Amino acid sequence: MSTAARKLDAAPPATDVRVPRTAAARPPRITPPHPHRRARRGSPFAFWVLVAALAALSIIGIASLSALFVQSSFSVDDLRSSLGTLQQQQEDLRKQVAAASSPHRVMAWARQRGMVAPEQVVIVAVPPDAGGTG
Repeated sequence: MSTAARKLDAAPPATDVRVPRTAAARPPRITPPHPHRRARRGSPFAFWVLVAALAALSIIGIASLSALFVQSSFSVDDLRSSLGTLQQQQEDLRKQVAAASSPHRVMAWARQRGMVAPEQVVIVAVPPDAGGTG
């Protein structure tokens, strides 16, 4: 038995006597660190510089993409207008080819050169090759 316990047993029992608590009887209180306080990992200035650099890069990227889209839009408009012009030229050339190859024009050209239509047309049948390829 401990000496403190022997002293308590040796003392006469008292009904209203309270035993005062001493500081030695209570274990030392260890306070944990504050839950909201964190250890600093770097300076806030470096963080804000990094955030500003990222924001500037994203703004520059968005602006350059927008400029590329506008430039490609102008290129597409130019190509569409030149396509319309080229289609019109193709249609004009097609009409010129049709007019130049019409039978009436060919006959007029041939008469100017002294050509005449044949009186009798003879169709010559060509026998197929021996190999049968025609």
